[in-house]
Amino acid sequence: MTTAISIGECMVELRPVADGHLKRGFAGDAYNTAIYLKRSAPDIDVQFLTATGDDGLSDAMIATWREEGIGDRLVFRIPGARPALYLIETNKKGDRTFHYWRGETPAKQWLRQLLAAGGAELLNPADLIYVSGISLAILNYADRQAAIELLGSLTTKVAFDPNIRPALWKSMDEARHTFEAMVKLAAIVLPSRQDYQLLYGIDDPQKQVDFTATLTNAEIALTCDEAGCIMRYDGKTVAMPTQAVAVVDTSGAGDSFNGAYLAARLKGAAPPDAARAGLALAAKVVALPGAIIPRD
Repeated sequence: MTTAISIGECMVELRPVADGHLKRGFAGDAYNTAIYLKRSAPDIDVQFLTATGDDGLSDAMIATWREEGIGDRLVFRIPGARPALYLIETNKKGDRTFHYWRGETPAKQWLRQLLAAGGAELLNPADLIYVSGISLAILNYADRQAAIELLGSLTTKVAFDPNIRPALWKSMDEARHTFEAMVKLAAIVLPSRQDYQLLYGIDDPQKQVDFTATLTNAEIALTCDEAGCIMRYDGKTVAMPTQAVAVVDTSGAGDSFNGAYLAARLKGAAPPDAARAGLALAAKVVALPGAIIPRD
């Protein structure tokens, strides 16, 4: 069976619903991607690698993963720890503001727990490893460097989404160093237009793709919001449009694109067809509230 491992953090999500109430859910970029990958290709074994607590919220979180068909054999439980929490505020345009409580999140220990349990031996049997910039940003510097070294040593393919969140980085120099190191080792790079604006001040999507191509020969799928995405693969550059939709919430847009894109590639689809699948799913996701939309 084809296996994909998504590495990162899952948090408790609180978002406003009617009458001033808050709805609880579970989300996080790497977890969201795992969900959408599994929904897009149910026959793929999708495992989520993280560290979480041993409290009731962590139990409920893991139960939700299992309901979605996400494997938890690479989930490390930290005694006495509790998962991080975040609150979403969304304006009329669908733009989000996030408020986080994640200072002592157990997910910061995912690399140490993985190394203690076997490291590369647990990852190399997979067909694909997915990791995001957030997965790395939550680590301390030494652990982050060790994670990059580990990922670079793998025989399996690595897919990387920079997903730059400035608040998680001590400096943008540190974020740029991590971005460039990961792009050079990844087989698939899944950046957004915003990543390059934050990292390098580059606004033009074509220049963003061209810049990335100076660092790597990897497959690139650059998402550009309502402009769709730009692909670069096998020396070719292809622009992929998306359908216009009424945006309600952009929380899971990039993650859903990634999940559907990677599922299609693992099933043998060509990059443009994988991008079409990703854009189609992202269009559905942004039309509904929350990072994880209800199952069909």
